[in-house]
Amino acid sequence: MSVWQTILLAVGGNAALLAVLGWLAKSLVEKLLAKDLERFKASLSSETQSAMERLKHELQLTAVEHQVRFSNLHEKRAQVVAELYGLLVEAYWATSGFVSPMEWVGEPDKKQKYVTAMNATADFFRFFEKNRIYLPEAVCKQLEEFVRNMRSKAIGFGVYVRYEDANLPAHTLEQKHKAWQDGWDFFEQQVPPARAALEDELREVLGAR
Repeated sequence: MSVWQTILLAVGGNAALLAVLGWLAKSLVEKLLAKDLERFKASLSSETQSAMERLKHELQLTAVEHQVRFSNLHEKRAQVVAELYGLLVEAYWATSGFVSPMEWVGEPDKKQKYVTAMNATADFFRFFEKNRIYLPEAVCKQLEEFVRNMRSKAIGFGVYVRYEDANLPAHTLEQKHKAWQDGWDFFEQQVPPARAALEDELREVLGAR
């Protein structure tokens, strides 16, 4: 065997060995990468599942907190509507009783009824202003208009009751009776449908309709 043959054999043998070693190394790396990939997938799946469970738990807590807040708000709103409606009825009774043409023996006179009517409407507005945040703006406007109209009719007649009829000029006495009649007509004709509409709106607020 010549020198060149010996050299080529040695080089060829080393190349084959290197090729084998390279293949073995590649196979080993691929196996290691495959194992790492599986571990990564398993870890990612576990972390994803944990994250989903945490998110689910947090969403459940948020839903419960929201439900509690909504329940408390609805309860407070129901209390406000109940008391507000009670004051509304008191104002209605006082103002309509003041302008009513019917008077019974033993009742307070018109001067006293006027003071009662003004106090009742003032009580309503004080409570209303402090709690209107619990009601829709449209309902607030209805309430304001309803009670202001009643109060206006009561005042329209009330300005005359401080004076005795005998001390009033004929034209002033005529104006007094007109204001009295206008007030009573208002309570007889306009208040019932307005009150019914307002009651429907308040029931809507409470979810009772």
